[in-house]
Amino acid sequence: MQYHTQMLIFIFSAIIIVALIAITWPRRSIPIGQAFILLMLLSLIWTVGFFLEIAVHSLNLKVLMVKLQFIGIAFIPLAWLYLIITYIGHVRLPKGWIFLFIIPSITNLLIWLIPRPNWFWGNVKLVAESKSFPVVDYDYGAWFYYIHAPFSYILLFFALFLLLRRYFNMQPIYRNQIMIMIIAVLLPTITDISYVLGFSPIKNINLTTAMFSISGLIITWALFRYKFLDLLPMARDIVFENMDDGVIVLDNKNRILDVNCAGKVITGISAQEIGKDIWEIASEPIRNAISKMSGDLKQMEIKLSLPNIDDIRIFDLRLSSIKDQIGQVQGSVLTLRDNTERSNLFEQIQRQAIHDSLTGIFNRRQLIKLGETEIERVKRHPDIPISVIIMDIDRFKSINDKYGHGTGDLVLKTLAQRCNTCFRSYDIFGRLGGDEFAAILPETTAEEAIIVAERIVKTVKEMQVATVQGNVSITVSLGVAASTDLASSEIELEWLLNLADELMYHSKQRGGNMLSQG
Repeated sequence: MQYHTQMLIFIFSAIIIVALIAITWPRRSIPIGQAFILLMLLSLIWTVGFFLEIAVHSLNLKVLMVKLQFIGIAFIPLAWLYLIITYIGHVRLPKGWIFLFIIPSITNLLIWLIPRPNWFWGNVKLVAESKSFPVVDYDYGAWFYYIHAPFSYILLFFALFLLLRRYFNMQPIYRNQIMIMIIAVLLPTITDISYVLGFSPIKNINLTTAMFSISGLIITWALFRYKFLDLLPMARDIVFENMDDGVIVLDNKNRILDVNCAGKVITGISAQEIGKDIWEIASEPIRNAISKMSGDLKQMEIKLSLPNIDDIRIFDLRLSSIKDQIGQVQGSVLTLRDNTERSNLFEQIQRQAIHDSLTGIFNRRQLIKLGETEIERVKRHPDIPISVIIMDIDRFKSINDKYGHGTGDLVLKTLAQRCNTCFRSYDIFGRLGGDEFAAILPETTAEEAIIVAERIVKTVKEMQVATVQGNVSITVSLGVAASTDLASSEIELEWLLNLADELMYHSKQRGGNMLSQG
């Protein structure tokens, strides 16, 4: 092995590449760091192999070094593409990626396992023994010129195409990063093409390996300048496909242009249906919602039954226009956000706010609120009657004392359930507190209210509450008051409730299990 001045280029190049690998190694856990380290390792194999090819004089050793180099050379374009694809945001590699390994693998099989001459090269020979170091004619064949080289350049130029496309679609803040990547890819690519075409600055020496160290330095500078390997510009594919919300992109003729993964799950739209009119394939709730969204109404709640899911889900559907630079509508974006949990929670809170937690009927606050609304209606239409029934359990304290508060609660719940069957759907029945209940009966005369009260007395008398200590029976006392019992100036809910309450206590004083009327 002999030393030549030209070797300094590749010695420094190898040192730089090793240093870059060491610097990047702590970031090996992130995809872009892995891709960069892989590229630098393949570049190191090429650089060290080329250095040893120059250093040795034996033809067999030179050929062995070339074989070593092609482990890196054949896979470097693929590594570049992998780096670029990872950089622009494709965390998951495209389908068919594995097939790109076929040609580089065949190239290495031809080099290492198939005797020369073969499709890759012929009978190699030394052609310049008088120079400072021998030059070898490798007599490359059809596989090299028509398969290996074109395939490698296609991968590299495709990587450049991806970067250029990303450059024009990227926010300005990220364009400097894209330009750095373009320069990093172009330097070794142009150097290698120049060498193949016979325009190398140093005759018979391929400086591409040295360019890899420069490209690596450029990318490493970006590592510290732009935090290149730490904080990447997130690509549309990652953001769009990984959104929890369903997103459907429509053109101005309501044809589907794109739909993300969540959108496919929610709507059942498949990739094959992209390009079709949404009116043809969307479910009826979605079509109805879109048809109602006109003017300022661009948001509404819909219920959908998802494929393979039994329960009904509630979605917040929004329709947003897509406008060009001059404000013309070019399409729209339909988003579907699952609001089932929030909607159910809201209903639960709303129910708790107006219903009694023990019995499930209206609480005092809601009873008064709805009752006052009915009283206002009576004031506007004095000919429409309204009646009130107040009901209290007789000797309820003795039930609690004898059977316990758990049995007392059970009695209250059972009473509310049974009495509820005695009222119409628009009657207002609620718990005032303790064992006292009230019913407000719109459009009901005193005589009609007495019939309802008698039905309640009978229902309660027949009621049996089963407990571990035996069945519990109860009776109730009721007071019935109607708006006709008051002067027109006295028709207020408070007056009606007070009158019914006095009548109910009058029933209790008479022994209970009866009703008193105004």
